[in-house]
Amino acid sequence: MLKTHQSTSSITGRSILIGTLLCILNAYWLAYAAELIRPQFLLNFVSLFFNAIFSLFALIVVNVPLRRFSPRHALTAQEMLVAYIMVVMVSTIGGHTMMTFLIGTLAHPFRFATSENEWADLFWRYIPEWFVPNSNALDGYFEGDSTFYIARHLRGWLVPILVWTGFVALLWFVMICLNTIIRAQWTEKEKLAYPIIQLPLRMAEGGKAFYKSGVMWIGFGVAGFFELLAGLHHLFPQIPAVQLNYYSISHLFTEKPWNAIGWISLSAYPFIIGLTFFVPLDISMSAWFFFLFGKVERIIRVGMMGTGELFFAERAGGAWLAVGVLGLWGTRHHLRDVWQKFLNPNARIDDSQEPMTYRTAIVGLILGLLFLTLFCLKAGMTPGGILGFCVIFLVMAIGVTRVRAEFGPPSHEILALDPARLMTVTFGPRFVGTSNLTIISFYYWLNRLNVSHPMPNQLEGFKIAERARINSRHLVWVMMLATIVGTLASFWAFLHLMYKVGALSVHGYIVGIGNEVFGRRLERWINNPTGPNIGGSQSMGIGAVMTWLLYFLRHRFMWWPFHPIGYVMTAATWGGLADFWFSVFLGWLVKFVILMVFGLRAHQRAIPFFLGLVMGDYVFVSMWALIGTLFNIPTYVLWSP
Repeated sequence: MLKTHQSTSSITGRSILIGTLLCILNAYWLAYAAELIRPQFLLNFVSLFFNAIFSLFALIVVNVPLRRFSPRHALTAQEMLVAYIMVVMVSTIGGHTMMTFLIGTLAHPFRFATSENEWADLFWRYIPEWFVPNSNALDGYFEGDSTFYIARHLRGWLVPILVWTGFVALLWFVMICLNTIIRAQWTEKEKLAYPIIQLPLRMAEGGKAFYKSGVMWIGFGVAGFFELLAGLHHLFPQIPAVQLNYYSISHLFTEKPWNAIGWISLSAYPFIIGLTFFVPLDISMSAWFFFLFGKVERIIRVGMMGTGELFFAERAGGAWLAVGVLGLWGTRHHLRDVWQKFLNPNARIDDSQEPMTYRTAIVGLILGLLFLTLFCLKAGMTPGGILGFCVIFLVMAIGVTRVRAEFGPPSHEILALDPARLMTVTFGPRFVGTSNLTIISFYYWLNRLNVSHPMPNQLEGFKIAERARINSRHLVWVMMLATIVGTLASFWAFLHLMYKVGALSVHGYIVGIGNEVFGRRLERWINNPTGPNIGGSQSMGIGAVMTWLLYFLRHRFMWWPFHPIGYVMTAATWGGLADFWFSVFLGWLVKFVILMVFGLRAHQRAIPFFLGLVMGDYVFVSMWALIGTLFNIPTYVLWSP
């Protein structure tokens, strides 16, 4: 293992320049694919971002002739990985999963207020002027046939762009500080697997051993063949294709009590099968088992017993919070040592290999949270509302990061389980208060999906840096540069497109998110200021207790087969791995058969095939997204029925 920062490779100016250029291009690509392509192409909807892998693949292709004809000018593996990490950073804020929701929320509340919904009386007075664009600048935004580049539009958006870019930079930096504090425990002491980083590392560093592997190219060809046919079939229906995804079997369950099972489909996503191959068998088995367990529970409780609301979403919220708490609990001794290092720089614990010194990380964390608190106070929140938001957001962030580092799930969608929802379930909208609910509604974009969460991607960036001998202390500032550039570029890309086409005319969700935030949530909370939701609170408790119980059994009995992370991933029985459960099952089954029948050596030999399976899926699917962007045509989407 690398011992000193001096022996690591430096981050070069050209790698930063290339990464910055790719950040801007990817910000535009993410925005266009999310809002203008039909159907929506969500490139950063899964854990390993399609656009980031494709950008790395493009760099490698361009680098091949450079290595042959001008080796001095060829990019090193470290330089390509730095550019890749920068693209990952912009992908944590750009596109559908973040920026669509942020801009859509900012532009909505004044434009769609009517005498019927009474938004003006309900919550207008709680919205700070510096949060949202000037209403005089929004006609062209919604209607199109205009341009962002006129003085009225630029002035109307300037303040909110700067405010929210600063907010993003500050919050993302707080998470970098948290990652610095927990990294050594999870990476060096517990040696978590970080499955998500395996492909980009092999792509950049693999060399001849990887790219001359016939087994890898077989996997690449298998996935590429199916995705090529699927894309051609979408454009030319007369071309046959094999339906791998969304083969619904709900029609088999139409009679009571079986119809209570809800929607269920079979899908064979090559990239999910490939990624699942790198997941420990107990975790992948637990994921599909608990998904089916939840469906059986629906049949029994709804179909047979006639139970009404099951509060599965709230159960998932409790489970995720429990994972975050357990992640902190397992790190408690390390956190004690980190605090001692903060108090005494001569303490025994070594922080020379960390992205920042522990003292810098703790000071950064404290100052970052202080400034975020002042931001929220200035916006109109109360200290209690700020505390509730910060605790729920950060604990869930730690939970998602832990799951990614240990499990590397293809997706960890946690739909609409944001701090506002969990606070209203636990305490009731009346107790939380209208001012808090209004401001937290403007933070909904952070947790509406959780699929491109920044914290796990940052920690994986540091793991890549360790493996590739990249200076992690320099990488911190490269990450922050990419975050700021990516945020500004994402604002530009969305506003450029919306003023040209019109938000009311696009195929994405940029207007729908505003209806969801203010119409289906905030308006309902204010008009129905109820107390705590007892059923929802109990379900949150059940999810937390179930997670803790599985954690205890897992650590108490070596033979216990079920992992708490598998339960957490499918506790809601929808979203995330619940949509991909059969692909996870197939990945688990293939790995199980290889290990049990053919042994560990066969498993090692199969690794290139499954890496190729993932890479082939990503390259061909991304090519269809690029074709849709360049030629403005409907295109094949991997997860579209």
